[in-house]
Amino acid sequence: MTNDVFTIEETGKFTLPEDITERYQFKKETQFRIVETQKGILLIPLTSEPMNDQLKDELEQWQAIGSDGWEIFGYEEISE
Repeated sequence: MTNDVFTIEETGKFTLPEDITERYQFKKETQFRIVETQKGILLIPLTSEPMNDQLKDELEQWQAIGSDGWEIFGYEEISE
């Protein structure tokens, strides 16, 4: 898992970090669905490509921990 930080531009766009796009093999025109949760948001890629083994394993881990597992992901307050 990564702790990359990115910024939403004035136009409302943002760029996913290169290590993420390479890891999941996202292409430039990949569309995403945004899912709001009680703890944040999830970006779900909408693609017809089969899921690779690494992503399948990670999804199984997510499903196993459920919503109570969010604390394993680093979070730090950013003061303005």
